[in-house]
Amino acid sequence: MADQFPSSEQARLIANAAQGRSALIISGPGSGKSRTALEIARQTVRSFPSENFQEVLFLSFSNAAINRLAASAGIHFVSVDKYRLRFMTFHSCAAELLSRYGRFVGLPPRGRVTDKLEERLIAIDSGWAENDPGYDSNLMSLAKSDGILTFDTLLPLAISLLRGSTTLRNILARRYPLIMVDEFQDTSEKQWLFLQQLGAAVQVIALGDPNQIIYSSLHSATERRLEEFAAWKGVQADRSLTCNHRCSQAKILEFAGCLLTASRFDIRNSGPVKFGKMYRNQLRAELALLWKRIQEKIGGGQTIGILLPSNKLVEDVAAGLRNPPAGSGVHFPVYARVARDDAAYDAVMLAIGACRDYAESPTEITARKAALALLAMNASWDSRATTTKARLDEIAVELLKNKAGDATSIGQFLSSSLREDLAKAVSKLVDALAELRAFKRCARRIDAHPAITRWHIRRVDEQLPMFDDLRAHRIPKGLCGYESFEGKTHVLTYNKAKSREFDYVVMVVDPREESGKTPIDEKRRLYYVTATRARKWLGVIYFGNELGPVLGPVLHG
Repeated sequence: MADQFPSSEQARLIANAAQGRSALIISGPGSGKSRTALEIARQTVRSFPSENFQEVLFLSFSNAAINRLAASAGIHFVSVDKYRLRFMTFHSCAAELLSRYGRFVGLPPRGRVTDKLEERLIAIDSGWAENDPGYDSNLMSLAKSDGILTFDTLLPLAISLLRGSTTLRNILARRYPLIMVDEFQDTSEKQWLFLQQLGAAVQVIALGDPNQIIYSSLHSATERRLEEFAAWKGVQADRSLTCNHRCSQAKILEFAGCLLTASRFDIRNSGPVKFGKMYRNQLRAELALLWKRIQEKIGGGQTIGILLPSNKLVEDVAAGLRNPPAGSGVHFPVYARVARDDAAYDAVMLAIGACRDYAESPTEITARKAALALLAMNASWDSRATTTKARLDEIAVELLKNKAGDATSIGQFLSSSLREDLAKAVSKLVDALAELRAFKRCARRIDAHPAITRWHIRRVDEQLPMFDDLRAHRIPKGLCGYESFEGKTHVLTYNKAKSREFDYVVMVVDPREESGKTPIDEKRRLYYVTATRARKWLGVIYFGNELGPVLGPVLHG
């Protein structure tokens, strides 16, 4: 949009920040919170004396928000100023502190941060169950004895470190005189405690929107946290940013508001909000045709988001769009990107490496490592997967019954070229897992991610078994932010679309794919977040009269 920046409201917030005042800025999607925050940061870094090492710290709970803000910073900041701006997640900030000062909370001199995949490998191998009361204490003991820091131990240890050292807090206050917190409504209790220690003596500006607190279990706690922040910094919540700068279409915003408040929307005068009704078996074809019509209308350079209520539906739709069924009337493919979990991709690489080691040397040791890698991979792709020690032993025994060249699907997988042809290895792995009941969901989900075959298995030490080599040299995922999720067409769940925006959005409403246990207020906020991802056009697809408890009152209330 061509709105003049800054508006009078934004200019007032920027001027207040220049006076060193903390602030709690509460406003909706597209209201210019982030742009205002970046302008505050730009003016602040330019006020720093050139000879010191002061920085503005941007903290966020998520990698998606980090990437979005970092991209915006590339527009607002010249190269000299960028060196004074730090984008970090809460966990990466805690990890940096512990790497320098961890010895003061009992950590070994040389520690390392591990992601959820490595934590899962350690837990399975050690026989720890995540629902066990002693699981967290096991992770903390691991940190103190071996210096292995999991994401769940980073914040508690960093909080303990800051609480115990006034000197360190003062050092950090001099380094970070201004801390900006994006998406403050989504901070957890541990993140809030960490922020209170880190920002006790400095200016803190928090930005958020209570209507985007999706999970009901967090809603009351987060609303209380907003009040606690206001009391902590002696400020009142500022709600003056009311104009939407992302979306120029008033009807999209009106429809989103109706979803949030269960108010009726006039579909006869809906403007750029369009509605479509169909049968479930028509979804792939209709989405492909709609995609083609959008492409023909807008040409290149625009982004399209196809947003759905569940991971299963995302993967089914993405696979169907890429591979039209034989004889289909809509025969052209649509190459849409699916959000990837880099650690889950690594889990597939580790499984292939461990299976290759077993194929070349079928012993009890290599069978156990292969079973460990397969279980960790299964849990990475299927949240319902069982990862007990008994299950580990069972799979190891099953593998020992299969050798490379056997007629079984596992035997055929083991005999495939696991070193030379990754695409073939992944395909054979999916075929083998699909025949094992416990791995079927995992196999289906991997199969929906063809980009995995374009990754590379990078060896560092050829003298080590492949599994040990890959595991020892992989970089933890999710700590400092993932690479930008590029592309023009995306297929995402409602939840994963948060912090993103698209020119054209297709919102598929399927009540059968929604959990019956989810409170209605949570569903309304999720629908609201989904609808507000659209900048120019919003299409809403539903099946027959199955409108569900959120869309139903809006269209027929």
